[in-house]
Amino acid sequence: MALSEDIPSGLAMKSGCPVCYPRLRPQTQLLQCSGCKVIHYCSTDHQKKHRPEHKAACTSIIKSRAKLEKEDAALRTHPGDFLTPANIFEVGVGRFWGMIGTRDYMRARFAAANALLQIDTIKAVEKALAHFQDMLRLCRSDNLGIRDIVPSLLLRLGREQECYDFLKWWSVIDDEHHYNGKYDWGDPSLPYLDICGADAFEAVDFFASHSNLCQFVTLVLLKLRLYLDIEPYDPQYMDFGSPRLSWPPSPTQFLRPIGEIVQKKVGTITSSDVPEISKRLKDQYQALFQIVHKENPYFWEALVDASEDAPSLPTVYSPGSVEEAILTVYQCKKAWEESYDAIIMIESEIGKLTKVYKGPDATVVDRANTGAITATLERRRGSGRTFPSKFDAPTTYTRPENLFPPTLTGQDQTCHFVHRSNQKKALAYADGACSDNGQQNPQAAWAAVLRLPSGDHIRPCILSGRLELKGPFGDESIATSNRAELRAAIAILRGNNWLVDGFTSVVIATDSSYLVDGATEWVRGWVRNGWKTRAGGPVKNRDLWELFLGEVEKCAEMGLDVELWKIPREMNGIADTAAKETIHQGPAPTDFENMRFGPSAAGAGTPEEPRVLCLCLEYESLFNDMYTSLISRITAKAKMDRVTTREAALDTLTQNPPPPVILVTDAGAAKIITIWERVIDCLRGGSTVVLAVSFSSFVNEGQFNRCFGKIGLPWKRGGYHRTNVSLRPGAVDDRLRNLLLPIYSQKALYVEGVASSDVWYAGEQGEVAVAFTKVGNGMLGYVGDVNREDGSEAVILAMLGLLN
Repeated sequence: MALSEDIPSGLAMKSGCPVCYPRLRPQTQLLQCSGCKVIHYCSTDHQKKHRPEHKAACTSIIKSRAKLEKEDAALRTHPGDFLTPANIFEVGVGRFWGMIGTRDYMRARFAAANALLQIDTIKAVEKALAHFQDMLRLCRSDNLGIRDIVPSLLLRLGREQECYDFLKWWSVIDDEHHYNGKYDWGDPSLPYLDICGADAFEAVDFFASHSNLCQFVTLVLLKLRLYLDIEPYDPQYMDFGSPRLSWPPSPTQFLRPIGEIVQKKVGTITSSDVPEISKRLKDQYQALFQIVHKENPYFWEALVDASEDAPSLPTVYSPGSVEEAILTVYQCKKAWEESYDAIIMIESEIGKLTKVYKGPDATVVDRANTGAITATLERRRGSGRTFPSKFDAPTTYTRPENLFPPTLTGQDQTCHFVHRSNQKKALAYADGACSDNGQQNPQAAWAAVLRLPSGDHIRPCILSGRLELKGPFGDESIATSNRAELRAAIAILRGNNWLVDGFTSVVIATDSSYLVDGATEWVRGWVRNGWKTRAGGPVKNRDLWELFLGEVEKCAEMGLDVELWKIPREMNGIADTAAKETIHQGPAPTDFENMRFGPSAAGAGTPEEPRVLCLCLEYESLFNDMYTSLISRITAKAKMDRVTTREAALDTLTQNPPPPVILVTDAGAAKIITIWERVIDCLRGGSTVVLAVSFSSFVNEGQFNRCFGKIGLPWKRGGYHRTNVSLRPGAVDDRLRNLLLPIYSQKALYVEGVASSDVWYAGEQGEVAVAFTKVGNGMLGYVGDVNREDGSEAVILAMLGLLN
């Protein structure tokens, strides 16, 4: 069994060769990066391999260091004036920033230290900390907020006692017991950061009124670390009467690293003292946890959000705001992540605070005429940062069906129009039609041909609709063929997830010169001229052009290129026919986005094939390797789309219409708050959501309770064991009862708090292994099985509507 001394943890684990340490390979004779000077490699080959990932941070460090050196030299050679005296580093210690001439230097040094923190190695953190500590020496009043950053860095380096001393000094120095609450920050003769060896186990009452949010958060982490460190010394876990184990035991006896404070503490107490100390520390960190939540109700959820997106940091914020939470998470999250078991422990506390997610305004609306649920996609006005390009066909006579023949793609063999020599490039046809164009009472419609039905895999292939009376941003408009053409192109980008279907480029084929030339040539000038034409008049159809550019920008951000191809009218027959026939299908809707995704009069009038969206955000390879039978049975009866990234998940979960069936195969979706909230939107809007496969294997107690709490369900994580579970009477109809096992053995993560009417399978003691309940207009299923039992596979298929 590996002990703590054998397993590098936290920051220490990241401080070797970054190519080797994820695999814990032996490392010797490490080579220093000559640029940043804070990261090491075991070989030049590994340095070259890591260069693409390291380059941005390395360049940032080099540039910020050069800037600091320039400012430092300028300040040291400054001759002195009425704002900044000469020899400022000798005569101005403690009063930097107050003297205007020092501010550029202080800003440059802050930037240099901050750049170093892009690298997670001991040397990088030590160098950044040295910068910040010296900046505090130079500027005691700390106008840059460095006192919020230093404590977390000290914890990352394992310097717990220094961290506590630092936090305590800043908490008490300006209270009524010290200098009558009037500490003179400009007097360098006064003691500064002089607390040393304070009792880190003492009560925390004095912190309550004098610390800010970031310091409170770091204090919670420190107290939690002490609790986690001392708990293994409890006699209930170790027999200290054994001749093989004396008191205090060596820290290497434990499977977790033990911090310096507890290592020192256990040398001054007996084992019988541990339970009381452990309880006191637990009470302290839980009390501090509540104080933090009261000070800022957004912080804790932001801390445990697993999204890898780096939010833009606020320049100003108010206490208790979302912006304050974002900044505080940025300053301290790495210390939490590098503290063994800290995130898992705090997750359980956060689960108790979870509030029901209310949902965004008007995210889902009920379309009574069709019974469908429409999820509103973001309508972004394009900024002009990105434009589509013009597709260059090999010859002017090239036919799209020859260059982009119908091709079966993906595991589910969907038929797309795919480029002959580039399987990542797809094509879709767009067209618009308008009767009485330019006359009184014009009527318009649009259509987009996305794909063709093929064999047994029949899917709706045509997206069509009447042109709305209002544009995407509420502007009233007159129907024209040009608006209809542009509307069809927008539908191609908004009506299908091309990335999920495996493409990195989509070509929009159209017979409209207005659309192709406008999108690839004219619009650039319109944007530069503030949406004015060359003659100075307003651009017609500006609202649709802005939305189209917004869609192109979103595609570019996701890695999807958009091209337009001008083709002859006779090559666009299917889209042309569909658009013309759609004109006669009812009155024009008032509001934008009232489109339907289904077979039109021009398409095959076949029933829609079932669709299942699989959210595999953490362990897709595990899903592929371990659940081949389930995958095969799903794809035999349905079109299965897979999503493996946060960006693709958000895009797919806001499609119009939303996915009818969602299979969540791991805990990734529940760990990223924005994705889980979109899942809840779909669920309440009418989707069936099934949490199964590896979901129960990789979700901790806090995450489990929080994800159901956000839905509004009282479900809590239960026990984890194997037992026989039986199908409850009345749980399913007679047809499913004949297809499901009446009883089978299941090792599962059980769920508590489920209403009896929602239980499908439960054990002899009432532990619930499988539940299915109505949420809003949708259905939510949970399958706790962790071992791929055949009975559970049938349950999953039943919940997906595919067991027949």
